Amino acid sequence: MPSTSSTPASPTTRPSPSPPPSHPFKNSTSLLVVIPDGIDVEEESRLYDDLCDDQQRPAPRSPKGPPSIFSRDIWLGDNSGESRAFARDVKISGWTSVGDKLGGAYIVYDCVIRTKEGTTMHAHKRYSAFVELYEDLRRTLPRHQQHFILALPPKSPFARYRPAFLDKRRRQLQYWLSAVLLHPEIGACQAVRFWVMD
Repeated sequence: MPSTSSTPASPTTRPSPSPPPSHPFKNSTSLLVVIPDGIDVEEESRLYDDLCDDQQRPAPRSPKGPPSIFSRDIWLGDNSGESRAFARDVKISGWTSVGDKLGGAYIVYDCVIRTKEGTTMHAHKRYSAFVELYEDLRRTLPRHQQHFILALPPKSPFARYRPAFLDKRRRQLQYWLSAVLLHPEIGACQAVRFWVMD
């Protein structure tokens, strides 16, 4: 009988799986999230925006919105609560120069005050009028309210007609006037009402 060399039967070999494609960011140490195919990008963008808004927005203590810096009883969303101030919004929209620089010109600021009832008033005031209000408030307010009165921006006689200086002063005076008129107690005092109506 002829001898036949039999080769051991090799087990059925399966083709080895191909290695996964190399990821372009596999060596990255930064946080990486791969977005799968078929994702609704617009929906994801909206959810991301909502998430960012939620993280930046402080948790509301009331459905009315964030509390005022001046009182736990005042809510800035609708200017309600215990506030007796008559103003809802204060802006200084601009300024104008009155008179001749050589003959004693002066600057007048346009103070735009919107009341809680929605009425808009324009009070045209010189810097000296802000000084008068500051002094009246320091003289007439109770001691426990004195710390709410901020210092006025300083005088600058050499730069007072330059547009850059006037715009900076306009912003500073607007901040100061807002702190006074929108304060829940100071904004309702007699000195403020006289100053606005004068």
